[in-house]
Amino acid sequence: MFEVLKVLEEQGLGDKKFYGGDSINLVDISLGVYAYWLAAVEEAAGMKILEPSTLPRLHAWAQNFIEAPLIKENIPDSDKLLLHMKGVMGKLVSK
Repeated sequence: MFEVLKVLEEQGLGDKKFYGGDSINLVDISLGVYAYWLAAVEEAAGMKILEPSTLPRLHAWAQNFIEAPLIKENIPDSDKLLLHMKGVMGKLVSK
């Protein structure tokens, strides 16, 4: 997974704030769902994947995306997502 994220960071994002440059575009919206979901998975699993020390530009992009006013106003409640992810992970562990 890390290798895929590294390619997204280096070849897709580069030095831009968003994949669309200075503003969010369709690619950002498509990948932004995963950034939001990944944060909940990381917390539920107690591990970090998107670290500023290993994927600095991708980490900054995810933070910029989630903090963009239009996105922030419309994303689901993070506590509900985290609760859901903990339930899913609990079911996977018990099998």
